[in-house]
Amino acid sequence: MRILIIDQDLQAIKHLEKLLSEIIPEMKISGRCRDIKTARQWLQKNQLPDLIFSVIELPDGLSFDIFNNLKKKPPVIFIGEYEKYAIDVFKANGIYYLLKPVKKEELTESLNRYETFFSSMKRETTIKPATITGKVSYQERFLVTIGRQMKLVLAEEVAYFFTENKIVYLVTFQHVKYNTGFTLERLEQQLNPSLFFRINRQFIINISAIVKLLPASKSRMQVVLKPETIHDTITSFGRTGSFCNWMLGGFEMA
Repeated sequence: MRILIIDQDLQAIKHLEKLLSEIIPEMKISGRCRDIKTARQWLQKNQLPDLIFSVIELPDGLSFDIFNNLKKKPPVIFIGEYEKYAIDVFKANGIYYLLKPVKKEELTESLNRYETFFSSMKRETTIKPATITGKVSYQERFLVTIGRQMKLVLAEEVAYFFTENKIVYLVTFQHVKYNTGFTLERLEQQLNPSLFFRINRQFIINISAIVKLLPASKSRMQVVLKPETIHDTITSFGRTGSFCNWMLGGFEMA
């Protein structure tokens, strides 16, 4: 594994390299950059590394600027001193967010996340190289924050998405709730429509989360979900017909 480290703190670099050598002895440090300028130059002149560790605050700005215009974006594990950057890391497609000083347990978890992400991407590229171009793709993974850490949640693990107080949450089949950072409108565009359907203004549900249907007023339906929710899961009047067709895979009810 080839690793690039972007940090101006030499002591922090030595600490990170020591931990990395203990966790993955076969890794190789391909480069070390201390600011945005040198990082951009390094990335222009060298083959992309397998993984980048980058602090967020650098002498000449925030490291997010390094990756904004890259045509091919390598996996990045961001490191910071404040939890306030967690959402920014999410938006920058970082695969993990570590807080200084880096702890071995959290570093190990971040590397496990990298292995999960990288192995999946490599498998997709290897198995279906001829079908990638022009193929419609849907969002299959979500990065969510948990205190000091970030977690990867697969779309198939999500029972439903719902909005409350202008925040959109996902709820897993294990009944764990996370803030997504998305809007329901954006999720409607990015989720696989064979698995997810927006039943009303507040909910997008996974077909596997449906327990049963109950009649509601004005020819609508009450959708009973697992896990249970206290929020309104009655289909919107204009969506009920489409919802029934969606459940039947596009076929109309008899």
